[in-house]
Parts: sequence; C-alpha cells; structure tokens
Amino acid sequence: MGGDPHYSNGMWLWLLMISTADPAYLALREGRLDDAVALFQLAVWQQPEHVHLRMDLAYTLLRTGERERARDEFEAALRRQPGDAAAELEYAFLCYETRRPAEARRVFQKLSASAEPLVRTTAAAAFEQVDRPLREGIERWRRALALAPAQWSGHEELAHLAEQREEFELAAEQYELAWKLRPAKTELLLALERVWSALDRPQEARAALVAAWRTGPPRVAERARERLNGAIPSETEMALATPAVAAGAKEEAVVHAKEMGLKSLEQSYLADAHRYLTLANQQAPDDAEVQYGLGVVENLRGRNGEAVHWFAAARRSKDSRVSGAAQTAYDNLRQEARGFAFAAWAVPFYSSRWQDMFLYGQMRGEYRLKGGQLTPYVSLRMVGNVRGRHAGPWAISPQYLSETSVIAAGGLQWRIRHNLFAWGEAGQSFSYLGRREDTGFSRPDYRGGLSWLKGWGRLLGAGEAGWFAETGLDPVYASRFQHNLFLYSQTRTGYTLPLAAGGAQVQLLMHWNVTVDRNREWWGNLAEAGPGVRMQLPGLPAGMTIRAEFLRGAHLQNHGNPLRPNYWDFRSGVWYAFSR
Repeated sequence: MGGDPHYSNGMWLWLLMISTADPAYLALREGRLDDAVALFQLAVWQQPEHVHLRMDLAYTLLRTGERERARDEFEAALRRQPGDAAAELEYAFLCYETRRPAEARRVFQKLSASAEPLVRTTAAAAFEQVDRPLREGIERWRRALALAPAQWSGHEELAHLAEQREEFELAAEQYELAWKLRPAKTELLLALERVWSALDRPQEARAALVAAWRTGPPRVAERARERLNGAIPSETEMALATPAVAAGAKEEAVVHAKEMGLKSLEQSYLADAHRYLTLANQQAPDDAEVQYGLGVVENLRGRNGEAVHWFAAARRSKDSRVSGAAQTAYDNLRQEARGFAFAAWAVPFYSSRWQDMFLYGQMRGEYRLKGGQLTPYVSLRMVGNVRGRHAGPWAISPQYLSETSVIAAGGLQWRIRHNLFAWGEAGQSFSYLGRREDTGFSRPDYRGGLSWLKGWGRLLGAGEAGWFAETGLDPVYASRFQHNLFLYSQTRTGYTLPLAAGGAQVQLLMHWNVTVDRNREWWGNLAEAGPGVRMQLPGLPAGMTIRAEFLRGAHLQNHGNPLRPNYWDFRSGVWYAFSR
C-alpha cells in the first residue's frame, strides 16, 4: 500500500490486524480528515464487501475537496450496490462539477423518475440545467451549419454536444463530416471510435482506432494503441484502413491548399493566393469556393477575362451564398467588359451633436479603358444637411455644417494597386440653399487625392465570426476651401459575431478617427474615438449596412473655434453602395 508520513511501519502492521473501521471514524470525529481518508482506504481494502465503508470514504474525500477521487469512490460503491438514490444524486453532481456532463445528465435523467419526492425534484431541476444548454447548442449549430456547411469546427462542436446528450447517431454523423473536412485532425478518429462503440458498431470503431494509430501524431497514436490494448493491427486491418487514410490525405491536401489560398487572399497576398487556389482547383475542380476565390484574385490583378471565367463556373454552385456572390461579380464584370458602368453610394445619418440629418453621396458613370488601370468618369456628388447652418449655445455666429451643395464634375481615376487609387476631377458646385455668404450660389470646384483601404480578419458579410480590423487613409485636395489639403484616417477594430438565424450579422467595434489639414482650420483638425455597431439584416439590399456609433471627440486646433474644444456625438444611419 505504500507508506504514509503519519504512521510508522509498526503502526501500519498494527492497523492491519484490526478488523473494524473504528480508527477511521475516530479520526473523522476528531477532524483529522487526512488520517480518516487513509484509515477508510485501509478498511475498504480489508473489507471490500462492506459498501458503506467506501461510501464513507467518498464523503470524507468530499470534505477534503478531492472531488474527482470522491466521484470515483461513489462510482465504485454504486457498482457494487446500486439503488442508493442519495448517493447517486451526489455522484451525479460530482460528475457535473468534474467535467463529465454526459454521465451527470444520464444519472439525473434516471433519478427524475425516483420514488423519493425530494430526490425526484432535485434531479429533475438538475437534469434541465444540464440538458438545456446542450439542446440549445445543438439547435444553434444546426442552424449555423445549414447556412455554412463547410465549417469543420462547427461539425465538431455539434458532434461534441450530441455526444454529451447521448445522441450518438448525430454525433457519429457530425464527427465523420468534421474528419472528412479536416482529415489531419486525427483526434476526430478517437471521437468516432467512442460513438461507434456506443452504437455497438465494433468493426467501424476498431477501424477508426487503426487509422488513428496508423496516421496520427505520437500523442494520438499512443492513445489509439492504449484503446487497442497494445495489440498491433493485423495486415488485413491495415489494408482495410489504407483507402480511408489515402482519401483523407488527399482531402487534407485540398483543404490545406484552399485554406492557404483564401487566407492569402484575405491578407491581400495575391501571388500566394493565386498559387494555392490554382493547386486546390487542380485537386478539386468542382469546388465553387475555390473557383470564386480565383475569380476575386484575377479581378484584383486586373485580369477580368479570367475572372469572368471563374465567376461563371462558381455561380453554378449549390451553395446559395457562393453562387449569389459569384453571380453578382459575374454580372458586374460583364458590364465592365462592355466599357460603361454606373455606381452610387450614399451615407445618410443623424448627429446628436448638431441635432441634424446629413447626407454624403455620389453617383458616377465611368468608362473603363482597356487594361482597367485608367477610368474616366462623370460624377454628381451630394454634400449637405437639412438645416444648413447651426447657431449653438457656444457659437458666436451661425455655423455652416456642410457644403450644402450638389457638385457636378468630370474626372479620371488611376488604379495603382487593387486597394490604392489616385483620382482627380474638375467641376462646378451648386448650393441647393440658393445662396451662401462665403461662396455664392455657384463656383468652380477642383478635387483630387489618393484613396487606400485595407481590411484584416472576419469582415462583415463573409458569414464567419472573429476579430477584424480595417483602416482607410485619404489625402484630399479641395480648391473650394482655400486650396486646402486634408488627411482623413479612419480605423475600426472589433469582433464580427456569428451569422444569426435568418442571415443577419452584427459587428461590435471601436472607431479611431483623425482628420488634419494644411491650413490648420479648427474644423479640419480633430480626433474621435468610441464604440459602435454595424449590422447586415436579411431583406435589405446587398451592399447596405445599418450603423450606430457613440464618439468622444476633440478639436486639435482651437484658434477661432466658436465651440467647446471637446464634444460627444451619437451618430446613426445607413451606408449603401451598388454598381450596375
């Protein structure tokens, strides 16, 4: 039995001669719990048929905080003498507390039919507490996978919940789907063996163990060997496992190339994305996600003939999410191939700081020249607000809140890279108020600058959850404001929530905005930060998001500032863009 620091070898010899557990109960009454545990262990060893001694050992272990050991002793006692409802209830609670929810759920469910009212009531309440999260989780993951079935991690999570709820058929189905999508994760074979064993499918269970032993890393292979009781699989078993292993290796190569390609595309590494996605297409020619990814890559590289080919193939997908995006991209590129295209965007929003509605927007007709780098266009901009000007409590004189103008112009855009553009335009500005003290009704308007935008992570509309960041940088020249040069920097960081039932998706984010100008105007130098939310809702047009943000701002230049240097502002509105 081994030594104990509380007792000499002579004491152990004396205790072995005692035929009762009196010393254990004496130590328990005196509060010597460690001694009581050791003495109860000795008594159980001496008299294993006396189940009450093992029960008392379990309760003593519970008092010392050794919950896992207590659970195991209750389990051993109940195997010898089932039917003790109070002990079973204690055992079930210990299972739940020591991360064995499936066993806890099974025992609570059994005790919910107990003849003892207190046990029955307690067990029924505990069963609902354990079972409800499993039921709700299973339903939630079923809905998510119906919208995006290629998520191997979603299949694994659904299988794990189903296994805990003892829905073994569902668990086996989902573990198998997860493994087919991610064959390199050989731990899934061990999970398959568990549920196939529970379903009394011994041949499939053993085949899963053989495959795990044959292909898994050392840790997985060792666990598989232990479950095989150390027996080396026969040549026949190895041969039967080989086709599945080979198929898994092939699928893993496809998955790896596809994942690397899509990840490279997300990070704007176009050469790597093209290489990996081309490899994935060679291995799985009918994969619509790969075809769509290749279309996006070719479009960003300015090779729209090839992009149209890939989008045309991807739009035939049975996955409506992929086919819809591919059809839209295909239609847009076909229109671009004809030379002329029309695009528009609008941002109507309300500002609590100014208690006014604003609208910024542009309609643009463009003609893409051969090669797609240069695009001449005609434009109609709208920059305005409802009230026109504001006389706040801190203003010395009424302040104009926007240009309150419609600006007609012609311009030229040059695509430097897929996310970097240079542009310039000349036109005429018309005030819709009919007059402006500073500019008059109409005047020439010349603008130009650069536009750069880049995103990382799980962006809104992709259907996946995760962290994201996006930033835009726009240096802009405007003749109307004393030939001023502005620099706008807008960054958003946050978390994209999972796709909800029905297709809605939400982003929780933080805004980090900075604006500076060359002329050091008080209204052209400010910094803002604060939380916000963006939503895409089912039923709204594609390209439309609803937004709200709560910002704390500070003017970086206060010379001539008629307002307070710091401010709060709640803004809510809509962003909408489309092209034809």
